[in-house]
Amino acid sequence: MKRGLLLSALVVLGATQFIRPDTSNPPVDHARSLWNDRAVDPKVAGILRRACADCHSHETQWPWYSKISPMSWMLDRHVKDGRAKLNFSDWSGQSPDQLEEIYDSVAKGKMPMQGYLMLHPEARLSKADQDTLQAWADGKLALRSSLDRR
Repeated sequence: MKRGLLLSALVVLGATQFIRPDTSNPPVDHARSLWNDRAVDPKVAGILRRACADCHSHETQWPWYSKISPMSWMLDRHVKDGRAKLNFSDWSGQSPDQLEEIYDSVAKGKMPMQGYLMLHPEARLSKADQDTLQAWADGKLALRSSLDRR
């Protein structure tokens, strides 16, 4: 009985390997990318690329385990959700809501996600990184607010 159940589970797991999401990255219009926005401090851009780009850009570095189902399904969903919420490859559409989300996510330690950090410790934000990102987002929000009042 146990052997049959184990064999069935292995067959199902093997069959799931044929059901994989498309993990190719969409093309990047570099003119719209945060990485090429001269108004963004290079230090800020570097932190965002290191800690956030895999889920929040079209330049995802898909790891080896993204080819193994069902892990590939979970990663695909995380990246799609991340890009939909905030996409540094399409930064020209930035909004105050996105800047507030960056500020709040960093301040509350919600991003990068803990599960991501377990496999990508280089993405961990130091206190200095957090302060830099929060000051940048806060400054952008203050600038927008002063321009809106005019």
